Amino acid sequence: MTDDGVGPAALEAFAAAYQVPEGVDLLDGGTLGLDLLVHLEAYPRVLIADCVMTGRAPGTVVKIEGDDVPAAFADALSPHQVGLVDLVAVLELQGRLPERLTVIGVEPESIELGLTLSGPVARSLPKVAKALADELAEWGVAVEEKPQ
Repeated sequence: MTDDGVGPAALEAFAAAYQVPEGVDLLDGGTLGLDLLVHLEAYPRVLIADCVMTGRAPGTVVKIEGDDVPAAFADALSPHQVGLVDLVAVLELQGRLPERLTVIGVEPESIELGLTLSGPVARSLPKVAKALADELAEWGVAVEEKPQ
């Protein structure tokens, strides 16, 4: 669904530009929804890159944290986002909600059927990768830029 594919694209851009230390796992959750539960329930901190509708200009990068995360995905863009809301609810019910849950989101231009990102969202990928690196650094994770 065009710009709804920004999460995996952002992960790819981040992995191409930055190196993380051992113990930091990068996972393309794609459309796994509740199947992500087994991957995330043991992590104290979870950082997600995804498409979010905030009413801002296409390609705008936003940071959403804590209790604001479920609200940001209440109006699902696609079936996997319903899974994200459900995932957060299950983690909370089990008492396994990460101590820190952050989403680096990108405002879409298009969520129509298609395989490519729109221009504004594709151009935002370096900014998204930097936002992910900055958030990890804020958490005390030693993120290093790869030589270009």
